Amino acid sequence: PPAARFHELALLCHEHAYVSKLPYLDSETSFQAAVEAKADRKIFELKRKVESLSDCAEPDIKNRTSKENSFLPGVDGSFATFQENQLVDFLDENQSSTRKQNQFHYCLPCDFVDEVHSKPPSYTHINTNRYNPKNKPKRHPPANESCKCKPSTEDGIFSCGDGCLNRLSYVECVGDKSLKNGEKNPYWNCNCGPSCSNRGVSKRQFAKCRPMREHGKGWGLITVNGVKKGDLVQEYCGEIIDEKTKEERLLAWSRDHPNDPNFYVMHLEPGWYIDAREVANIARFINHSCDPNCKLVPVNVAGFTRVSIVCIKDVEPGGYLSYDYQFDTRHDEKFTCRCGSTNCRGTMKGGKTGSTAQKKTKKQLLAEAKARVQRDKKFLQSIADSEKHRLHLTGVLVPGEREGGSELVAGGPREKYRRAAQEGAVFLWRNARLGADFSSRYWRRMARMKNKSKRRERENLAALSRKLGNVDIFSLLRA
Repeated sequence: PPAARFHELALLCHEHAYVSKLPYLDSETSFQAAVEAKADRKIFELKRKVESLSDCAEPDIKNRTSKENSFLPGVDGSFATFQENQLVDFLDENQSSTRKQNQFHYCLPCDFVDEVHSKPPSYTHINTNRYNPKNKPKRHPPANESCKCKPSTEDGIFSCGDGCLNRLSYVECVGDKSLKNGEKNPYWNCNCGPSCSNRGVSKRQFAKCRPMREHGKGWGLITVNGVKKGDLVQEYCGEIIDEKTKEERLLAWSRDHPNDPNFYVMHLEPGWYIDAREVANIARFINHSCDPNCKLVPVNVAGFTRVSIVCIKDVEPGGYLSYDYQFDTRHDEKFTCRCGSTNCRGTMKGGKTGSTAQKKTKKQLLAEAKARVQRDKKFLQSIADSEKHRLHLTGVLVPGEREGGSELVAGGPREKYRRAAQEGAVFLWRNARLGADFSSRYWRRMARMKNKSKRRERENLAALSRKLGNVDIFSLLRA
């Protein structure tokens, strides 16, 4: 591309052309330099040939033609000077005769764009969240209670509806007597078995969807057969990572792709996130909207938190799915919203959502508070660790002094350093000695201030006595 920088050893794309440097290239043995030198000689010979023609100093009226101008493709009836025609003839002689007439430099055929837009970007597809065995969130303990729903005996009618205790507490039903170890499952919370309707996420009972280009928003996700309000649309799947891994990945991506604003990280629970950039399902294509037709609902499935996407409005077949991203960022200007809804905030940053906002439970608030405490402990521990690696000048001992030594910074410079300090004019020795013992220096200052106040009192009394003069006390008593 024209915005790229390159030479024969490397190429910098348009995103890193001005933030990175090309590797060193030896111009004496460079093939590119030899080609450029040859091109310069050809251009110089062409200029000498043109200058030798005295009648070519001004544009030739006879050369005005209605044919297509070689320098402005697609423009008819333009004027071409003799010098331009000479340059075109020279270039045509050195180019291949098989070159297409309408093919120009830095122009790609339109079928390249069609091919890129014909399929979504590649990723590793998964059906459930992928955990790191060595670093994964703890499984929530079972509640040791089951719902009171009764199994349905009629075909087409399912149990565990809107009044199910598990459904109301955002917990999926677990338990099936037909399984080998079903009754031994500690997370057993439902006796309805296959007739239960509160197992959509675990059974992957999702709406049929497929990716499609959405105008002005890149790739989006549409529903094939349509969905109704309250239906389970998809589950947001990806890699489960912790806070540290999330920060490292976001930093690396912003460094390697500074112009790519796409983010696929979603909050799962305090301290844990879902990264759907490389490993995910089709839910990663759902776009943002300030007036969405879906919402995110965290669900507890056998002790693991999973994020389900539920429809809050009826969506017709072929309609695009969307939910409010609610980005937690201070740079809201970088995430411009182009949803076009009447209540558009203009940014994907989280804001007020009116009646759709859900009040957090005490359990969620307590979990977030514990997560904040853990982050604060880690922060204080990192500060304590950094103290160990600070410069010796800010430590207790003098630089070069081993642990257990007697030469302390608070004691000031020793007498053995006096000659070197005075000869080298490093500092005034008297200032260093006075400024070392801060405690004695403070008490000396307090003593000086006290003596000064006493001296000021005596001077005030003396001035007052001089002003009043001699007073006859006996005469005052008689009066």
